[in-house]
Amino acid sequence: MTLELYTPEKLDQLALQLLDLAAVLRNMANRSREQGVTDLAIHDKKALEWLASLDHWAHKAQAEVELRVRQAMAERRALAAGNALDRPTDRPAQKQ
Repeated sequence: MTLELYTPEKLDQLALQLLDLAAVLRNMANRSREQGVTDLAIHDKKALEWLASLDHWAHKAQAEVELRVRQAMAERRALAAGNALDRPTDRPAQKQ
């Protein structure tokens, strides 16, 4: 398996490709329904295997994205906390 770098835009493009395929299948279903064709014989073994693999890949990738998002959020919070420590406060000095 090849490790590829994905941008949000590349993920969008992949999603659009999947939606295009879904539209083709919906069109097939609607056309056959409209014309009363209910006994379609379609070779689907490979397609179902690919869908299962794609489903597995998507969930694994989603977990990886969520991990990276949480890491980025934690880094930003740490930087913000560090910046807050570096700034002088407006509070008066405490008496000892």
